[in-house]
Amino acid sequence: MKNSKLLISVSRMIFPFTVLFGFYVILNGSNSPGGGFQGGAILATGILITYFSNPSRVIDVHRLVIFEKYLFFLLLMVVVGQYIFAQHSGLYLVILNLVIGLKVAIGLTAIVAVFIEEGR
Repeated sequence: MKNSKLLISVSRMIFPFTVLFGFYVILNGSNSPGGGFQGGAILATGILITYFSNPSRVIDVHRLVIFEKYLFFLLLMVVVGQYIFAQHSGLYLVILNLVIGLKVAIGLTAIVAVFIEEGR
């Protein structure tokens, strides 16, 4: 299936704004509604829009799964680090939201990529 050049161009133009808005929701989640999961879902949407607009691209699912495992380990280290150095709770929430957002974005992208690869 070949998509139009207009769809590819529009998705490339939307991608930076989607990523920017996703990181805004992640980083602002410690002070307002939103946070890691919501921002991660927005980031995954931006990644998948560019992927669906150009289906000739291939996502390496194995790398995504490995990166998600590293993010899980980093998430555990952030939580353990908060218990050891319990001084900066605001910074802790920002870092926690960032790691959770990246983990959700990579996880949702990997799930959709696995479905697409199995369908090929």
